[in-house]
Amino acid sequence: MANFTYAQYQNVVAQAQNNSANNNVKVGFFKLKNDQDEALVRINVKSMEDLQFATVHQLGAAQKWMKVGCLNPVGSYSDNCPLCSAVANGNTSIGKASKKVFVQMLVSYKDAATNQFSAAVPVIWERPAGFASEIASKLRDYGPLNERVFKVTRNGAACSMQTTYAISYIPVYDKPEAVSMDFSAFNNFNIAKHSFWEKSLEDINTFLSTGSFPEVAKPQSQEGAYVAPTAFSAPAPAAAPTFNTQLAPAAPAYVAPAAPAYTAPAAPAYVPPVTPVVPAAPVVNEAPAAQPVATDRPARNFGGFSF
Repeated sequence: MANFTYAQYQNVVAQAQNNSANNNVKVGFFKLKNDQDEALVRINVKSMEDLQFATVHQLGAAQKWMKVGCLNPVGSYSDNCPLCSAVANGNTSIGKASKKVFVQMLVSYKDAATNQFSAAVPVIWERPAGFASEIASKLRDYGPLNERVFKVTRNGAACSMQTTYAISYIPVYDKPEAVSMDFSAFNNFNIAKHSFWEKSLEDINTFLSTGSFPEVAKPQSQEGAYVAPTAFSAPAPAAAPTFNTQLAPAAPAYVAPAAPAYTAPAAPAYVPPVTPVVPAAPVVNEAPAAQPVATDRPARNFGGFSF
């Protein structure tokens, strides 16, 4: 089903945060948008020393309403802070220095349609510094606030500048299953990296003259500090190596091998063939053969022939 409630959305966010590796949970900002919106909260304050305060300037829409720490000590409005001086000189895009308190909380939001509370998520509640008196009152009445669950109700329409918040302790909600007691998301938490910027005098002067702060360098690595490049430029080709001709051995002269002399073979002497000698034809003696010499043997007659 495509539709879901705000409480369901908060549950999905909380589950994703709880499943993240190494407890790397993102801390958000506490917000109740509409009149009578409610939330259950567990405040991470055991004493007033747990509260974090800062004096900040809010920059205009061009800087997406970012906040920058004031360079003047609290209660002082000297020229130590160029932003204070700019405000005094009529710069309306910079807000006056204002004192803030930043309260760490775990919060379960109530869905107005279902009256169901979401799973708890870690947030920072940014309030005027005078809100600290409300925290002090609750500490006197209930002891360490991280051990209690309170209900916070918004009184004021969306975007109203007259909005107030009521913090009530209701025992029926005061149980671990209502709001988690796991504040580990705030271990080593730095409010100056979460809710406002701390800028140097030089950076602030650069902003006042150019309209933007210098680029923030990446954290230093084990290999050394990282300096972000200002623009991409193709690396220059490496120069061809040079050689000291006085030290380099002379290249050997190339001598082409002489071509071998060609000697044509001598033509064979012609010897005419020897005419064969035909043997002479035998001499034929045509004389009749000698007749046999008659003897004294008597002639015999056989069948009319004598021999």
